Amino acid sequence: MNLVVGHDGHPAADAALRLAIDLGEKLGAQLHVVHCVTVEDAGLDPDTEEFEEQLERNVADERDSIDRALANTSVQWHYHQESGDTAARLAALADQVDAMLLIVGSTHRGMFHQLTARSVSRRLVQMQKRPVVVVPEP
Repeated sequence: MNLVVGHDGHPAADAALRLAIDLGEKLGAQLHVVHCVTVEDAGLDPDTEEFEEQLERNVADERDSIDRALANTSVQWHYHQESGDTAARLAALADQVDAMLLIVGSTHRGMFHQLTARSVSRRLVQMQKRPVVVVPEP
């Protein structure tokens, strides 16, 4: 049994990872933790010299955070670093490993953002045939 969880370093993603670990332990499922690298990982203008260095540092910090969260668990897990459309990458991996469900965090942002942004959780719910658990930001 497999569970796919998206993680981007935000508090809602941390909450989603905690839920995935709990479910993984209770169900004896393997976790597939996915981080899609985006410009947001760099936190800088992509045209600056520091961009690549900051990107590599932030992605490594993200991976370390995931390693720490899973260090003292009995859950078998795999880390997947992807790039591109986050919802599409999560859906593709869920199909590839025949995941029982997908788990993602959802940030509480303003109404304008919810109406105009390409929410990963919303897109997954619309495009998936398997259950999607959306964990709110704590």
